[in-house]
Amino acid sequence: VPHTVSFVESVIALLRARADKEDKIGEEQDMSSREMLADLLLELKRPEEALPEYEVALKLNPNRFNSLYGAASSAEMAGKNEKATTYYAQLVKVCAGSNSDRPELGRAKALLAKK
Repeated sequence: VPHTVSFVESVIALLRARADKEDKIGEEQDMSSREMLADLLLELKRPEEALPEYEVALKLNPNRFNSLYGAASSAEMAGKNEKATTYYAQLVKVCAGSNSDRPELGRAKALLAKK
């Protein structure tokens, strides 16, 4: 459906422009446009594009749970297993000592236990 594809690409372009602006001015929000863009790309099954967006988000806001998990997931989907393992390990380390029962954390721990 050409209309849908162009709409999706328009949304991605708008989010990317907003994310670039936020990066430059250091605008803080609960969830950055960069992370939203990465989540959208991952949801669209475009992990190769999502991963670098998560990596920029992590440079600006280190150790954010969603960005770490997103980076790990997108790396895994893209076949970058070493990078995925690194991000999953970082997520587990950041959450060490917590009583979190988030399924994402459980998945990260289970995947690391297999290695």
